[in-house]
Amino acid sequence: MKIISLQQQLNLSENESKQLLTIGDSLLEKGLFRNLSGSEIKILLYFLTHFKTDNEIEVELPLAAGAMGLKLNDVNKIIANLIKKEILISPNKVNDQVFCCNVNLEKLLKTDNSQNKTRTRKINPREIRAQVIQSKNPGQSEVAAALISFLPPSSHNRQRRDEIKSWLNDFELKMLKELVRRVDKWLKRQGGQDYLPGAFAYLRAIVDSWYQEEITSYSRLQAQDKLHRETRELAAAYGIKAFSAETAQLKTFQNWLNGGQALSKEVALAAIREAVRRKRDGQPSLKYIEDNFINPIKELKINNLADFRRWLQKEMDSSPATPDQRDLKKENKNSSAKQQKQSKQKNNKSEAENYKWKDFFIDFDKYKE
Repeated sequence: MKIISLQQQLNLSENESKQLLTIGDSLLEKGLFRNLSGSEIKILLYFLTHFKTDNEIEVELPLAAGAMGLKLNDVNKIIANLIKKEILISPNKVNDQVFCCNVNLEKLLKTDNSQNKTRTRKINPREIRAQVIQSKNPGQSEVAAALISFLPPSSHNRQRRDEIKSWLNDFELKMLKELVRRVDKWLKRQGGQDYLPGAFAYLRAIVDSWYQEEITSYSRLQAQDKLHRETRELAAAYGIKAFSAETAQLKTFQNWLNGGQALSKEVALAAIREAVRRKRDGQPSLKYIEDNFINPIKELKINNLADFRRWLQKEMDSSPATPDQRDLKKENKNSSAKQQKQSKQKNNKSEAENYKWKDFFIDFDKYKE
C-alpha cells in the first residue's frame, strides 16, 4: 500500500485501487458525519468507494460485512437506517448477496449544514468568553473556543485553528485567558458586538508582541505589564503626554526600572521631580537627570525614599548639582550679554566724565587785574 503525502493531501491507495474518495477537513469539522453512528459511517464509506455508474452503487453484502468487521444481519440493519435517513435512496436488493442503491449526497450535506447553522445560532460568542474569563482554571478547549469566537463563523477554518493550537503549545493557559479578557474589553469599547473584523487582528498583534519579547509565562507577563505601567508614570512625571513604547525617552525610563541596578518606581519618580524642582526654568534633560540623580543613587544602591531624601540632604544640598547643559548655555549667554552691557555702561560713563573735566576749563588770565 502506498502512503503519499503531497501538499497537505494524504493518499491511501494501492496500485490495484479503482476508486478514490476525498473528504475535506472543513466538512468533517462542520459535522459531516455528526448524525451517523460509527457502523453507519463504515458502511457509507464502503458504499462511496463502490460506484457502478455515476451515482449508482452495487456491493456484495458478504464482502462489505467482512471488510468492515460486521455481521451480515447488522449490515442489513445499517442499510435500513441509512435508507430511513434518506441518505441511501432507490434501494434494489438483487438477491441476498447483492445490493444496489443511489446515494443522496445532497441530503447528507444539507442535513449537516442546516444543523450546523442551528448549532451556530445556539452558541453566543460573548457567553463563551465570559465563561473563560470568570473561570479559575479553564481548559484548553474552552480557551481555544473563546479565542476563535472573536472571528465570524465563516472564518473558522483550519488555518485559524492550527494557529490557535500553536499558541496553546507556546503560552500558559493563564496568559491566553488574560488575552481573551483584554480583547473582550477592547471589543466592548468598540460597541460590544459578538465579533468585529479587527478584533482577531488586535488579538494577533498582542500575541506577536509576546513572541518578540519572549514572554511565555504568566509571571513574565505580569512583570512586563508592571514595567509598562510604571514607565507611563515616569513619562507623565517628566511631561510626556503622547505615549509610545518605541521612543528613545521611554526606553531610557525602562532602563532605570529594569536590569541589575533597577530603581524602584518611587525613587525614579522622586528623582525626576527633584530634577524638575531644581531646574531654573523649563524641563531638565534626561542626561541631566541621569548624571546628577539616577547614576549616583544606582551606584549607592539607594532604592527607597527615606535613603533618597537623606542622600539629597547630605550630598545635593552641600554641593550643587552639575547644571544642565542647556542651563549653562543660557547662563553663559545671559552672562555675556550682561558683561557687554556693563562694559558699555562703564565706557559711556568714562567718556562722560572725560568730557565733563575736559570742558571744565577756566581762562584765569582773563580775570587778571
